[in-house]
Amino acid sequence: MKYFILFILFLSANVSNAQFENTDAGARAAALNGSFTSIADNSIAVFYNPSGLAQLTNREVSFYYSPAPYGLSELSIASFSYAEPTKIGTFGAGVKTYGFDLYREITGLVSYGNSFRNKIYYGINLNFYHLNIKNYNSASSFGVDIGTMAYLTSFLKWGFFGKNLTGSKIGESKERITQVYRTGFTIQPRTDLLFALEMEKDVKYPFSFRAGFEYTIIEYIDIRAGIGSEPTNFSAGVGFSYSLFQIDYAIQNHPDLGFTHQGGLTINFGGLNAKKSARERLREVFGK
Repeated sequence: MKYFILFILFLSANVSNAQFENTDAGARAAALNGSFTSIADNSIAVFYNPSGLAQLTNREVSFYYSPAPYGLSELSIASFSYAEPTKIGTFGAGVKTYGFDLYREITGLVSYGNSFRNKIYYGINLNFYHLNIKNYNSASSFGVDIGTMAYLTSFLKWGFFGKNLTGSKIGESKERITQVYRTGFTIQPRTDLLFALEMEKDVKYPFSFRAGFEYTIIEYIDIRAGIGSEPTNFSAGVGFSYSLFQIDYAIQNHPDLGFTHQGGLTINFGGLNAKKSARERLREVFGK
């Protein structure tokens, strides 16, 4: 079975002429169906929009694990992210792995995000890609991502993320690493409720659209849901916060492949006060 999955992975990579497909790297974002580009207010921003790192006011680390996407442990995804705010901006780092012992993709990155007058945000990722196919070959490459974000009003925020702007390739056959552009808006009519709308363009696929919402039932519990196109799929999740810790769970449904479960743990050294301040930032920025 493992060798069959390896063959499918290898064949699909060569047919699509792409490696390092765009996959979620955080349970909160996954519950919103990936519509996180204009939110990006925790350490997983390193994977979704590095400019969002500048929203953080405290050190933060996050762990994410999807053990068996579509019931296949050979497709498991895991990630780690870290953010460190300083006086000259916020620095971040992340690692994401995909696959199993016969086929493994590893992405490592360092990030930087900053802002202009707390209204316009900008950020950059420097990526290291490593691909290993057991008993066949291994290869590495580098790439650059950029992101930006802007607070437009007291309830509206816009974000943009360009993945692999350098058009980097990997291996002797120069397989193209996935190149993706995302843009969208966050609408936050209340501090306990937000909606995210997003459009994505992978250079080798048609436009896709995503939408999600997050609602804080009580101070410690958030519920989330999302929908996406190309193909049509649904997601949902819940988050539990206490002291320094936030535990997130998400489930996604693919029309042909079934369900995927994933979980995440975030440790923010500012605790619940940091969560509140992030959600009230729109009001603070515009003095309302």
